[in-house]
Amino acid sequence: MLLLRGRAGYWCNLASFAALLAANLATASLPFGNRPSRESSHGLHALLTPAGYTLSIWLLIYGLLAGWVLYPLLRPARGLFSAPPMPIRFLLSCLLSIAWVTLDDRHPLLSLAALLLLVSAVASMYRTTRHIVRPTAAEIGLVRLPFSLYFGWVSVTTLASIDTFLADSHLLGSPLVDSPWQPGLPLLLLAFGLLTACRVGFRWRDALVPLTFAWGYGAIAAEPQLHRAVAFASGAGALALTVYALWLSFLRSSERD
Repeated sequence: MLLLRGRAGYWCNLASFAALLAANLATASLPFGNRPSRESSHGLHALLTPAGYTLSIWLLIYGLLAGWVLYPLLRPARGLFSAPPMPIRFLLSCLLSIAWVTLDDRHPLLSLAALLLLVSAVASMYRTTRHIVRPTAAEIGLVRLPFSLYFGWVSVTTLASIDTFLADSHLLGSPLVDSPWQPGLPLLLLAFGLLTACRVGFRWRDALVPLTFAWGYGAIAAEPQLHRAVAFASGAGALALTVYALWLSFLRSSERD
């Protein structure tokens, strides 16, 4: 365990990331763990289905994570990366991601459970990155940035997946049928996500988390909705989160001065 705290930990991260990429390529489903938008919208009738273009954010997250994995190994040995490698947690997150994509539609409950555990693992790594004292430009771009986006997007994905699971299992009725839970539950999920983004963003003065939520909420509003309330709430949430993120950026700048 002690060896993984040094350079060996960075090599472990590289191996974990390579396994994650291999699993995605094997299932031909990059970005991982996401059903095609058409199937989710018309097959499962989930209300919190973002427009397909939003999945491109996974490419950005993957690219930034690749930078986080490779940078400590490529820079000179005399200048060790001050950001901790977090090999055990990163390995766990990769294993959970692989479980998520391989289980997917065949075992929806287990897939959702893996996703919930993934959020916890990523949240733990995100908190660690925010504790770096006086990060360098490289650490801001290659450590804080990828994990802010990663945490924000898996959180949004979890909200959508919960809604999809409930719609698929018909536990609370179908969105196509009048039910007191529709669109009540999706609205509650949107409200919970908004509060989470605001709380996390304010706690760490991190504008990227609410901006990532805003990206997802805007995509939900852009997708044709069966209930106007969901489209309005997601659109209003995206706007509110964008304004909130701008305010956080101003607040951080003023505190730094």
